[in-house]
Amino acid sequence: MIERHLLRVAEESLRGFRVTVINGPRQSGKTTLVKQLVEGSGSYWSLDDESVRTAARLDPHGFVEQGSSPMAIDEVQRGGNDVVLAVKSTVDRRKDRGQFVLAGSTRFLSVPQLSESLAGRAEILDLWPFSQGELAGVRETFLDTLLNDPDELVRRRFETVDRQVLFGRVVRGGFPELIDASSAPAARWHRNYLRTVVERDVVEASSITQAEELPKMLRLLAANSSGEMVTARLAGDSGMSADTVARYVGLLELVGLVVRVRAWTPSLTSREKRHSKVVIADTGLACALLGRSANDLGMATSSLTGPMLESFVTMELVKQRGWSDRQPTIRHWRDRNGAEVDLIVEDDSGRIAGIEVKATSSVSRGDVKHLHVLRDKLSDRFAAGVVLYLGDRVVPLGERIWALPVPILWAD
Repeated sequence: MIERHLLRVAEESLRGFRVTVINGPRQSGKTTLVKQLVEGSGSYWSLDDESVRTAARLDPHGFVEQGSSPMAIDEVQRGGNDVVLAVKSTVDRRKDRGQFVLAGSTRFLSVPQLSESLAGRAEILDLWPFSQGELAGVRETFLDTLLNDPDELVRRRFETVDRQVLFGRVVRGGFPELIDASSAPAARWHRNYLRTVVERDVVEASSITQAEELPKMLRLLAANSSGEMVTARLAGDSGMSADTVARYVGLLELVGLVVRVRAWTPSLTSREKRHSKVVIADTGLACALLGRSANDLGMATSSLTGPMLESFVTMELVKQRGWSDRQPTIRHWRDRNGAEVDLIVEDDSGRIAGIEVKATSSVSRGDVKHLHVLRDKLSDRFAAGVVLYLGDRVVPLGERIWALPVPILWAD
């Protein structure tokens, strides 16, 4: 079994909070993780089981009090508001830590139908499909080292991966079911996966009546992956209203199919554009939606090569954030003068690193000019700037700025 790095974080959460909430897209491995957490001492119930779900809805208070602690309730969003309220009532009466593990395929505490967020009682953890480090048996520390000691980072030994192999990983994605799957079964799996999420999870989480339009919206987002989300443009491309587009993107985010990378605004200027970027949460799913293979992405003429590589890098960092000590925010930056940096990483102390992603085997000084702008703007707050690229060498490109091969993300 491949070890999930979030397991250690979740175990610490059980020792520090009354409730541990594990969010994540369907089939990301939540059930396996939750069972590991309660194995040997707790109890496990899944509301995907119709009989269990019926019991929970008929007598929510009796249901949540029947199991030993920690009590794991999987797909808890299917129990509705009353189950969450029963959990709140129980944990307010008993102050001990580690009472419940709640797992859901939606960000269920955010859905409008729920009146209780469990604020102050729960820690919320996000579990995504496998990271490259998890697949390699390496606990990645790229984010923390980039902010804390970038000089150590550039001395690390990293895996040498050629272009074709790397894009094979981009196309494969990280869903556990597909790690060893060939292309034809993977394509069928993605189609059925999307149908299940849209027809059940999205419908249950909203009052939406035209769920069949969601795959169309997801394909448009995949085609614009890592690009700024301009609602008016998406509305024109989809034939939907701007309000409908905004709502659908929100629902796709709710069920973990997309991740919104919000704009970063430095305190030194207020001239930045504020469009978010939207990234499909798994590049394997994005490539399946667009019918793209590793050979397609490996071609220098492909318009999707750069965006898919940036999406891949973005999600690797989003996953690492789950077990990062610093828990930095991940945003992007673009100002009115045309300066832009693909990803901005900032911790609570105000330390900032900039990350550019280039789908090329070489990097020039022109590729880092906006990192220089960011460094000069931030002065001592600027920890480091890196260009992640397809080459195999570490290249210094100015004070506190380097070009690094993409596999540095999961270097040991």
